[in-house]
Amino acid sequence: MDVLSYYLETYEACRKAFLSYKKQLKAKFSRFEYDRLEIPKDGGEVDIFYLGEKKKSAKRLVIMSSGIHGVEGYAGSAFQRRWIEEFLLDDKNPYQLPKNSDFLILHGINAFGFKNFLRVNERNVDLNRNFALKREKLHKKFKNKNYRKIQSFLNPASEFGGFFFEYIFFIIRFIGVVLRFGAKYVLDAAVNGQYEFPKGIYYGGRKPEPVVRTLRKYFKKVLKPYDRILILDFHTGYGAKNGISLMQNAEKGSREDKNLKRVFGDFGLLLNEGEEDFYRTSGDFTDFFGKILAKEKDLFPITVELGTFGNLSFRGAIRGSFLMISENRIRFFGARSESEAERVKEEFKEMFYPSREDWRLAAMDHVFGILPETITRFSKL
Repeated sequence: MDVLSYYLETYEACRKAFLSYKKQLKAKFSRFEYDRLEIPKDGGEVDIFYLGEKKKSAKRLVIMSSGIHGVEGYAGSAFQRRWIEEFLLDDKNPYQLPKNSDFLILHGINAFGFKNFLRVNERNVDLNRNFALKREKLHKKFKNKNYRKIQSFLNPASEFGGFFFEYIFFIIRFIGVVLRFGAKYVLDAAVNGQYEFPKGIYYGGRKPEPVVRTLRKYFKKVLKPYDRILILDFHTGYGAKNGISLMQNAEKGSREDKNLKRVFGDFGLLLNEGEEDFYRTSGDFTDFFGKILAKEKDLFPITVELGTFGNLSFRGAIRGSFLMISENRIRFFGARSESEAERVKEEFKEMFYPSREDWRLAAMDHVFGILPETITRFSKL
């Protein structure tokens, strides 16, 4: 099958294609369950395949998740469906599927963002900054003081004007902020997540979102039998053009850090504290498992990030920041011209789901260049 055919253009098409594998998976695997988690308050539905070679649960589990950042789910869905079709179902594939590992595949965690080509959910919450929250009241440690200092730059509260003039003015302001505070300060302030400005970018919410509460209950029940859990969370946008990064939030030298090095270390892709391109996030999905599971479990949580247009360069950082801020600004404050607003929306979509054939082929090559080997290594530990 042509790998480009896995990339689809609507949420409905992705979901329909994903669900089309139910009968085949049920027929092939000794244990197969399909769960549809209905998320309260207009959160849509999350589709889950849970399967294994034996009727009894194995001791190892591989989790593949997509769509936490809605629009990024298009690529994540393509990777998941290729894995199902070519590695789980195709008996002619020479790859030996490990018999001591079960699979849990979560499709479209942020259905609203997926449908509407947004990173955020229906309340402007970046779900990948929301998974650490447990209480109704915000904890002090989630206050992002650096974000607060530059929030007027990150969240301009005015109508969007002409694209060209807005972009030139943005570049001037961007350079001014970077000269004053430093590039690393601005990056960390923005992407680490903030919990005070509901109309701002990277807003992590004030309390756990319905999908977070639903998944917490689901995981506590389903993950009990497993001693070792590999989490592969697919994302797009950040990194070198047409490249791949493997990002972790584990403390350097910690048990999780050592686990991840055993599986991913020699790929030369693993980013963590001290790496030039690394940034730490709060409320990350991959951190979620350590907070809800017993400490004796071995966790291998990783974010698989596919770079799109290259936002590591200064020019790329400006363009990416402009699109993030402008898309958010238009949703809350509007634009003087519908055509200018549509241009921002289209470029924003391209930033996370490029239509370019070279990117789509490179992304598939990167993911499937490491995925089978990663799962084999994990199964042998």
